[in-house]
Amino acid sequence: MKKIEDFFNSIKDKEIKLYNDYWGELKPQSINAMFRRYLFSFMSIRATWKKNCAGYNSIKKFNKWRLEKTDQLCLWDYNHDELLALIKKSQVGIQNNRTKFIGDFSDAFWSNIKTYTCKDEQESWGAWRDKLCHKIKGLGKAKTSFAIEMMFPLEAQVVCMDTHMFKAYNLDQHKDFKLYNIIENDWLNRCERRGVAPYIARSIYWDRNQNRRNSRYWSKVLEN
Repeated sequence: MKKIEDFFNSIKDKEIKLYNDYWGELKPQSINAMFRRYLFSFMSIRATWKKNCAGYNSIKKFNKWRLEKTDQLCLWDYNHDELLALIKKSQVGIQNNRTKFIGDFSDAFWSNIKTYTCKDEQESWGAWRDKLCHKIKGLGKAKTSFAIEMMFPLEAQVVCMDTHMFKAYNLDQHKDFKLYNIIENDWLNRCERRGVAPYIARSIYWDRNQNRRNSRYWSKVLEN
């Protein structure tokens, strides 16, 4: 735990403010932008941040691969071949499963927007995240948390405990996944004591590991 303790002790107030200002401005202000946060999260699965960005850029103009509503009966509301072609071109990998999962999610999202963009008033962040995990095929607990983090960067009380975060706790994500809630709660508690949003702390941790001073080397794709 010393690595985690040292990290939180090292966070400066000025650093928190800079990240708060940036991610507060980047918080999505429309349903379309919230949908795109999910797309980015889908593209982050088993991908480097560069591949993640390339994959996201290839599909973020989703009107190119979503079908318009017509009188003709359709089994789904997305153009499978077009979406697959875009993902293949981006070379982000696992294109067949990614296409199916994104297409299925698109149908579900636009059929029930509130479910995926707004937690119930009495519902905890963790409960909402877990509920979405059961609804969204292919995203998983960590990447569902990532989508929520990007939609609510200053408010979300869930954390994308991915392989890098497990390593920070000297754990293996595959062997120790049962400890997800334990280390997530530890991170949340440390953030509360330090006075920093959980996602902001995670962003600072990640960016430092990439030898970067801010998130824009990757997050700039979310700015437009």
